[in-house]
Amino acid sequence: MEIGSQITFSGLATGLDSRAIIDALLQVESIPILRMQNRKSMLNTQDSVFSTLDSRLDDLRSAVEALDSIGELASYTASSSDEDAISVTASGTATEGTNSVDVVGLAAAESRTTGGYANADALDIGTGSFTIMVDGNNYNVDLNSSPNNTLQDVRDAINASGAPVSASIIDTGSGADPFQLVINSTETGAENAFSVDLTGFTPVEPAKFNIDDIASRLQTGVDAHIRVNNLDVYRPTNTISDVIEGVTLDIKSVSARTQVTVNRDNQGIKDKVQSFLDAYNDIATIMDAQNQVDEEGSTDAVLFGDSGLRSIASRLRQAVNHSPASLTGNFTSLAAIGITSDSTGKLNLDSSDFDAALASDFQGVMDLFTSTTDGSAKEFKAAVDDLTDPVNGIIKIRKDGISSRQSTLDDRIEALTNRLADYEERLIQRFATLETQVSSFQAQGSALSSFQF
Repeated sequence: MEIGSQITFSGLATGLDSRAIIDALLQVESIPILRMQNRKSMLNTQDSVFSTLDSRLDDLRSAVEALDSIGELASYTASSSDEDAISVTASGTATEGTNSVDVVGLAAAESRTTGGYANADALDIGTGSFTIMVDGNNYNVDLNSSPNNTLQDVRDAINASGAPVSASIIDTGSGADPFQLVINSTETGAENAFSVDLTGFTPVEPAKFNIDDIASRLQTGVDAHIRVNNLDVYRPTNTISDVIEGVTLDIKSVSARTQVTVNRDNQGIKDKVQSFLDAYNDIATIMDAQNQVDEEGSTDAVLFGDSGLRSIASRLRQAVNHSPASLTGNFTSLAAIGITSDSTGKLNLDSSDFDAALASDFQGVMDLFTSTTDGSAKEFKAAVDDLTDPVNGIIKIRKDGISSRQSTLDDRIEALTNRLADYEERLIQRFATLETQVSSFQAQGSALSSFQF
């Protein structure tokens, strides 16, 4: 706050620098305000630290969620011996091994076309209504509103019918009648193929508007046909993810004996665990910074010794040291698979120990993290939920406490500031009165000295 006003005194009568004296007196009286402002600044910094911790705990939650199920934590790579025929990807639910896949035929969408017309927006195609039938459902295409429907009108009516098809007009550029109406299923597969019933529609040129005729088909809607380890499989799309567990096949062309191989990706697993450790260590770094003292035992940490910070550290250590009671194998703690803490509270991964654990008991490592009863991921999520609970979490409680103290300080600063302003006004009046009185005395003295005795 700025101490003192812009009011000045000449000091001609007293010879005093009244403004400087007033400012000095105000400076002394403002010391409690300055102390409270410094205290409030420290509270703001404390609040900022807790807000940062809250954000980092959210990051930790996200990292832990990548470890809480086999599908999330486990990592596999899939390869195809013929990427031009089949491309493959694997999820965490895959199993190591090799499968032989033949692509007998690709899934295709039904496609039909009319004959050619001289133009798309002038000639009368016909009137009435017709039906498009897809997988047992009927969709009415209504063209009764106009006695003269162009090819464009027919296209628009089909697209407005709600049928799972798409109509478009193609300019083939061929001959005197280059414009053809083409209707395609929006999805591949035999169940998405469509047929057309022209009953109720009267085409001007039936020979051209023959989309109810098998001869109008450009492509029949068919399923993909693959053979996996000599077992015939049919699916409505060319992306197949429910035949080889955890593996998605994207078939591209007919082929024979494509080998699809799945291998465990230990590095992928390690990367997910390291991301979790990084998120945890971001929190540990903030906590450690608040525990630092210099050689003389002094500290600049605004939360040094804070009870809320100790509660957070304690709850996270509990999660780190958690040993799932439901597990009976070799790996019942993070330390058993190479994850240990250092003097600063950070977690470190011994890569060799972790690789050895995966090699000796892969499922055991997975269970340590992913056990739905009491796995480490579940325990860390519970810890984060406890600490960040919007009602009873320690961060919420500490931030509310800080906010309350800030409000109290604001009230006290305002009251003292008003009191200081009143004090300044009184000082100004007193010094003004002093100047007036001294000036009057000086005038009287001058008058008396002018008399001759």
